[in-house]
Amino acid sequence: MESMLLDLREQRCPMALLLAKRHAAEVFQDEKSQYHHLVIQVVDNSSKRDIVNYLRTQGYVVDCQSTPEHYTLTVFN
Repeated sequence: MESMLLDLREQRCPMALLLAKRHAAEVFQDEKSQYHHLVIQVVDNSSKRDIVNYLRTQGYVVDCQSTPEHYTLTVFN
């Protein structure tokens, strides 16, 4: 399974959320997409919370992992 990495560690909301929305649509709505899941990296808790809440309301499954440096969100359709 191939994944797309979206590094948003330099971004804060609302830009982080907007970019996450755009890339989720690109990965999951294009039937010819080569990617099966999306991996998003963010550093601040508010971006993580907003992105996870949005993606879950859209029906995606989101797995959250935390490291001392950042959060890693793995998104599945």
